Amino acid sequence: MSTRDSPQWISAHFQEAFNAFHQLFRAPGRINLIGEHTDYNQGWVLPAGIDKYCYLAIGLSGSATNTIIAKDLDEQFEFTDLPEKKTGVQWANYILGVVHAFRKRGVVVPAFNAIIHSTIPVGAGMSSSAALESAAAIAFNTLTGNLFSTMELTLIAQEAENHFVGLQCGIMDMFASLHAKKDHAIKLDCSNLSFEQVPLELANNRILLFDTCIKHDLASSEYNKRRAECEAAAAFMQVASLRDVTPALLRAHQNTMDPLHYKRAKHVVEENQRLHAFSEAIAVADWSSAGKLMKGSHAGLRDDYAVSCSELDWLVEAVAGADSVWGARMMGGGFGGCTINLVQEEGIEALAEQVGDGYEAAFGVRPKYYIAHTGDGAAEI
Repeated sequence: MSTRDSPQWISAHFQEAFNAFHQLFRAPGRINLIGEHTDYNQGWVLPAGIDKYCYLAIGLSGSATNTIIAKDLDEQFEFTDLPEKKTGVQWANYILGVVHAFRKRGVVVPAFNAIIHSTIPVGAGMSSSAALESAAAIAFNTLTGNLFSTMELTLIAQEAENHFVGLQCGIMDMFASLHAKKDHAIKLDCSNLSFEQVPLELANNRILLFDTCIKHDLASSEYNKRRAECEAAAAFMQVASLRDVTPALLRAHQNTMDPLHYKRAKHVVEENQRLHAFSEAIAVADWSSAGKLMKGSHAGLRDDYAVSCSELDWLVEAVAGADSVWGARMMGGGFGGCTINLVQEEGIEALAEQVGDGYEAAFGVRPKYYIAHTGDGAAEI
């Protein structure tokens, strides 16, 4: 008997709903070890795919009607003529955006039936939306004859988010979902999309995520605002992006730049430096240095970039003195979601209990926690 999290489970439900031939695809969520809010500033990021997936079962409908079922929500969305603007059904927009991006490239996706099922926690900062877009991109590519490379599918998924959904995100989430490799992180240069697969040999350490179980309404609007602030800072310094700004150049403009724009730029410039140092540290298993860099990343996101919140700060501060914890920081866009913690495996159970009790007393909800294992990128199953 198939379990709820198995490919067989979603396949069985497709048969029940449509009784037709179908193919099954999956795309992983992602973590980001370090390098936050640097991707849309053309800097570097260090994500990894995880073993939590968005599954998409899909087959041709044989008619003019497209039917998509979100199994976890028990919701259904149908369309005959492709909507030109995003709909009020938020989850459907991620798929419709991908269809639009294919059509812009001259490829019409034939009418289809699909069922979605995801094991990626929504709102936890693990990019469940990018996983859905990536699964849709690779599925539609298969249905239309594999015309696009994995790199082009990454651009298609980002375009769906930017131009249809309306979130001006960078490319990291989709890139990680489509290019992930088990037991590796991806060191990605977002200016030219060159990348290397970095071995992630954690030894007796693990990546532990604490989920605030909270997502503040500020997330989307403030995300777009941060991007505009960074673009203004780059324009003031007459560079193409903050990736081109050295610490010396930033200091030279400190007294003439808008103070808010200076703080945003300061985080991005320092975060890029932290990422390179972090990569060097994990290559030689210098977990102490890696942990300190994670702490520095959180401080920058909290103080200079202003995308943290009281819940995230509490979780980071709660583990700061624990012997089993090398380092912690908020992960993702901010204003909720998860903290990412580099911890020694033997300390996880006690740490989770201690943090859970304290957080529940402070905020009235017990935080979820996950051990993030790496996983491979989007593929047909």
